[in-house]
Amino acid sequence: MRLFATAFVLVIGFAPAAVHAEAFDWPGHGTVSVAVPTGWSVRTQPTNEVGFYLIAEPQAGPVVSAQFSLIVSPSEQPLGVEQVKGRLEDMTRQFLDGSVEKAFDPKQLRLSRGSGWVVELTDASLVGKPAEAGNYKITRSALALLDDRVMLIATILFDDPSLPEVGRAMSLLSSLRLERGTTDGQAPSTPGGPFTFTVPQSRVVVNVSDPSLRPDDAASAGRSYFKLARRDPQLILSGWLEPASSYKGLKEFWQAESRSPAYAGALAPTRVEMLRNGPWEVVAFDVPVPGGGTSVHVRAERVQAGTWIDLHLSTTSARPPATLRAELLAALRQIQVVEK
Repeated sequence: MRLFATAFVLVIGFAPAAVHAEAFDWPGHGTVSVAVPTGWSVRTQPTNEVGFYLIAEPQAGPVVSAQFSLIVSPSEQPLGVEQVKGRLEDMTRQFLDGSVEKAFDPKQLRLSRGSGWVVELTDASLVGKPAEAGNYKITRSALALLDDRVMLIATILFDDPSLPEVGRAMSLLSSLRLERGTTDGQAPSTPGGPFTFTVPQSRVVVNVSDPSLRPDDAASAGRSYFKLARRDPQLILSGWLEPASSYKGLKEFWQAESRSPAYAGALAPTRVEMLRNGPWEVVAFDVPVPGGGTSVHVRAERVQAGTWIDLHLSTTSARPPATLRAELLAALRQIQVVEK
């Protein structure tokens, strides 16, 4: 136990001798940048409004695997560091009984921009056994805030905490940051008039006739993404246009979305309902809000003219969730998709 704890402190303070910067576009949010150690590779996985995913590994061999997820909180309330600590405990609680440590003992984590917590657990069933590819003995889990709406979830897997690659993975983690951008991908809208959105490669146009919904200047827009918001009564509408081939059906879509760490533990979706709303396939769900109230969500999917239209409507209120859901579905019915 003391050996593992000592190594943990040492690798957090380790800094690689050489790094190079890499940056990745997260449509609708900005740019994710990291300092990549020499001899490492970083790749992304498919992204969406809720999550951005990176995988980092040494090129010489899989002695360490580092996975990073940036998750947008489903609640409109600002996040706090203590809330993050509680969510990390929720995420790791199921692994405590099978660990050497048997206890949740997080350490503070400082990032170049942001802060959070990190905890290390050793799989008791693998101690003393030969290393096995893809089945690591030690998991280091971290949860941090990059700003008051975006969480960073990191999982670093390895067998030997004394390896310099573990320190390099921690250094990469500490360098990760989100640079918010400016909107440049939304179609122009007349002040007080309807909002329209399309992309050059698509044959459809999304029309939002509600003039109270305005482009969200706090969010950056990618080439296939838009975001609109209204304060009172609150309504947030965001959407994507993607190739129709990317859509595998509502069931597979929701299975992937519901596995997001943003919906882990106490934030697990409730009142999940799959339904049809006109031409839209819909998943409606609620998320409890700490301190009271409910965040109510509707994900609406549709394929037309070779394009997958993916919409996300949400609101947070103390009013009855059933009423809020009905209002979101009514707002969805007002959105039109027309062909060019």
